[in-house]
Amino acid sequence: MDNRFRNLEKSLWEASFFATLWSLWLVRNEFVFNNALVSVGAVVDEVKTRVAMWVKAKFDIKLYTVEEFKVFLDGIRLLKL
Repeated sequence: MDNRFRNLEKSLWEASFFATLWSLWLVRNEFVFNNALVSVGAVVDEVKTRVAMWVKAKFDIKLYTVEEFKVFLDGIRLLKL
């Protein structure tokens, strides 16, 4: 089980990096092409949602919804996997 958590935490860090890049790219496009401003809070929420969706899918975690999984991102070891 400890190895699974280690893999999960590694995947969370990797997904966080790519989700941040992807979210910033989309915000940049919204600004450049639609002149839209997006709050930092909205971007952070989008990053957390993407991380939760990607990691949940990778590890086939069905016990939690994306919203529940987002809540546990800071304390991932509390999840029952």
